[in-house]
Amino acid sequence: MKKIIIPFVLLASAMAMSSCEDFLTKSPQASLSPDTYFSSEKELDLWANKFYSDILPNPGDLAELNADDNGSSSSLSAVQKGTRTPSSKSWSADTWKPLRNINYMLENNKCTDVNVRNRYDGVCYFFRALFYFEKVRQYGDIPWYDHVIGSSDTEDLNKPRDPRGYVMLMVMKDLDKAYDLLPARWPSDAVYHVSKDAALALKSRAALFEGTFRKYHKGSVYVPVDEQTFDGVNISSEYFLQQAAEAAGKIVGTRKLYKGNTMKLADAAKDASYREYFILEDAETDETIFARRYNVDLKVRHGLQFDFKNQHRSASLRQVNHYLQSDGTPIQNRAGWQTLSYFDVFQDRDPRLAQTIQGPGYLMADIDEATKLHKTEQLSWERTFNGFRIIKYISDTGHEGATTSTTDYPLIRYAEVLLNYAEAKAELGQLTDEDIARTINVIRDRVGMPAMASVPSTPDALMESYYPHAAGAQKAAILEIRRERAVELFCEGFRQWDMLRWGEGALLTPKATGGFQGIYIAADQVGVDLDLDKDGKADLYLYTGSKGSTKAPATNQIQLGSGFTLSEGTSGYLTYWAAEDYVWNEDRDYLWPIPADQRTLTEFALTQNPGWDDGLSQ
Repeated sequence: MKKIIIPFVLLASAMAMSSCEDFLTKSPQASLSPDTYFSSEKELDLWANKFYSDILPNPGDLAELNADDNGSSSSLSAVQKGTRTPSSKSWSADTWKPLRNINYMLENNKCTDVNVRNRYDGVCYFFRALFYFEKVRQYGDIPWYDHVIGSSDTEDLNKPRDPRGYVMLMVMKDLDKAYDLLPARWPSDAVYHVSKDAALALKSRAALFEGTFRKYHKGSVYVPVDEQTFDGVNISSEYFLQQAAEAAGKIVGTRKLYKGNTMKLADAAKDASYREYFILEDAETDETIFARRYNVDLKVRHGLQFDFKNQHRSASLRQVNHYLQSDGTPIQNRAGWQTLSYFDVFQDRDPRLAQTIQGPGYLMADIDEATKLHKTEQLSWERTFNGFRIIKYISDTGHEGATTSTTDYPLIRYAEVLLNYAEAKAELGQLTDEDIARTINVIRDRVGMPAMASVPSTPDALMESYYPHAAGAQKAAILEIRRERAVELFCEGFRQWDMLRWGEGALLTPKATGGFQGIYIAADQVGVDLDLDKDGKADLYLYTGSKGSTKAPATNQIQLGSGFTLSEGTSGYLTYWAAEDYVWNEDRDYLWPIPADQRTLTEFALTQNPGWDDGLSQ
């Protein structure tokens, strides 16, 4: 047992190194010999477990990932505040440790069981692709390393950044290898292991990102030239979009969406399968392609529900306006849609609205012991800023502690793949009625929404205002797919990256949208008790100056001023963060800065990203 543990102890000590080169070249050769290790499935599995723990996002990452235009919390991200700087970024040993571990295992896997050896090589290729995809979408050009670097490999250590197109081509190739080598299903705990479908799904995600990023940034400082040739392959925005469509297309039609309703979290006439999916203790295996496991017995827990409560996670009015009416028409078709009350906002809408955001008649996952029915919960400003409290991922109150939640965390699910396929086809101008039937309509059918009859030809005006840079022969379809993506994938960590790849980064900042607007308040509703959900109880009391008499709970007595404001002064949308005034820099802010210390350590081989001033002369 000691021989198995020692390498990980050494790896932990190596994490203290300060630069990426230090870890890339650090080898625990004193106690880990390639000649004796990586020869059994047990050893390969122990090593590969580090990829799962070091590279995959966890539920706690959603706070940073959900820094976007469709939601807000108690703090803004550096992207939204404009506080990213070259000196604030760091490439510590943790940043590059996973890459070295992956390449080390690829170079030394000598398991005599060919099937086992191939399976774990597939795991390595999957995680190397994921590692580099995430680096490219954050930094653009990045050095590509497909081997372990020795301490004397000065040329490798000081190599310039490789073009993002080349690196993303390598990501495609790695995912093709992963698909060839990974099993369709692992012998046990299949949903918690990467598989052939996981490789295809990740390829569709990564290729869609690169394809749309290149399309919507073509000719800019980020993508001066779209069409390039690397290793004899001609790449372009169209190339990557085609790769996305082909990868997703291999999965479309082979799985199904979860339609369980065991918790009965809605009234008798409806089910809440969409909401229920995200609070399952154990990930289901039809819709879920890949998940992180959390379990009491394994003593592995997370605090997502705790984070959502304490961060006052709230959806924005922009998000709410994405949801169609129950008849499939846009909300702006309803008279007075811009001044709907909290209660009316939720009436006759896509069921996913009330399964994602707390609405009138909200049922908790908790059961009342006396009645054996689900408890109801009053909207509380202890949990929201603007009246649109996010309830996605919210299970019972036993999961509300900092480390008490054991619901599994879906990382890749079938619904995303369906949307990836539809978007790639629409961006290529190739979306058909059949494609819609196999993707968008499958997603809508889960919640009982009307199908989209055919490829739309007239752009929706509201969606067009929300995505002013959308373009293409099938622009109307692109906008509807973006609507569906915002609704179905809300709060899953995609939105910030979607807005960046679509060239809509400015809308991530509060200034661009007037702050994070919420429920509508009429002028005569200030200074009086408001029964928001029409259950006969006072839910909210807003006031200016001195507070008058109110029966609203203490947490729901809000003084308007520097924090909470109304968009029109004495009336309008209840807003938070309206005072934030950062203006997006179109020629800089779509990429993060390269850490200044790494530029110095590599003798300026690493160039800085456009627009970022790190004070260095080169």
